[in-house]
Amino acid sequence: MFMGHYAPAVFDTQRGKGVVLVPVWVGFLAVQFMDIIFAFLVICGIEGDTRMIGGEPHFTIPYSHSLLTSLGWAAIGGLIFRRVFPKSGAKGFWVVFGLVFSHWVLDLIVHRPDLPLWPGSSIEFGLSVWNWPYLAFALEMGLLLAAFLYWVRVTTGPRSGLIGLAGLFLIMGALQFTFITAPGVQVQTGNFDPAAGPQGVALGLLMLVTYGLLATAIAWVERRRTPKVSPQI
Repeated sequence: MFMGHYAPAVFDTQRGKGVVLVPVWVGFLAVQFMDIIFAFLVICGIEGDTRMIGGEPHFTIPYSHSLLTSLGWAAIGGLIFRRVFPKSGAKGFWVVFGLVFSHWVLDLIVHRPDLPLWPGSSIEFGLSVWNWPYLAFALEMGLLLAAFLYWVRVTTGPRSGLIGLAGLFLIMGALQFTFITAPGVQVQTGNFDPAAGPQGVALGLLMLVTYGLLATAIAWVERRRTPKVSPQI
């Protein structure tokens, strides 16, 4: 999954109280924390190989995306957040833990079976929705759209923020199609070449720049939106 990962980032347990426990831009980084780890591992030459099994690409991602290490990355992400935002307390840790681990849960839906139980395990998970690229595109962008609409409903701000959010959604849709859906169509038609895209350091840097720019963009939008306060009964 790619853009669908961002859907959980806008849900905050403090909505309705006029405060934000986890800023959305932090959520954008948290939900992609496992892929940020993957990018660094690719740059170091530890991960990044693509195995072709039955004409379908399977990623080699044992350290960044196994179930066991995903729980570890979620804990590390929560600890980093609590260190940077000490006032968030235990609740902040668990919210970020959930955001980071949501990455594995959502990847389980779309990935082909290449998510190992632990590094080196022969047991691998994946429901393979990526085998239906247009369905996967609709699923991921539908999740993102629902999340953005929810965020608009529970926050308030000037129209410029809404325009910025709409523009960001369109950009994210274009990225989703370019990097996920188009290669998925190539797999479906049998002319996918895993060596045609960015590899190694170039791939890792591209991922890091993309995640950084998306987090920066949502931070710009977030500055123009304020959480609504629910009326007290």
